[in-house]
Amino acid sequence: MPKERRCPECGGIVRPGQTELVYELEDIKITVKNIAASVCEQCGRSFISGRVAGEVNRLVNRVMEDINSFIKTGAAVVGTHREVAIAV
Repeated sequence: MPKERRCPECGGIVRPGQTELVYELEDIKITVKNIAASVCEQCGRSFISGRVAGEVNRLVNRVMEDINSFIKTGAAVVGTHREVAIAV
């Protein structure tokens, strides 16, 4: 039986779960949901692996490239509130 993982913040039990990350780049907010993580049952703190963090960063960079390309085409953007949500 694997050893229980403990949260370094509160000592609670950490179990597999999901989390979300929010990036605010330039004037655009990108929320990535359903990210595989380890989550503390007690305090709710989440931990993601370096591999997952790298994948999410690549995804966010690609989304930013696409958004910037779209804006450069002269497409009309209504308002100043720009927000993108991605579920993985």
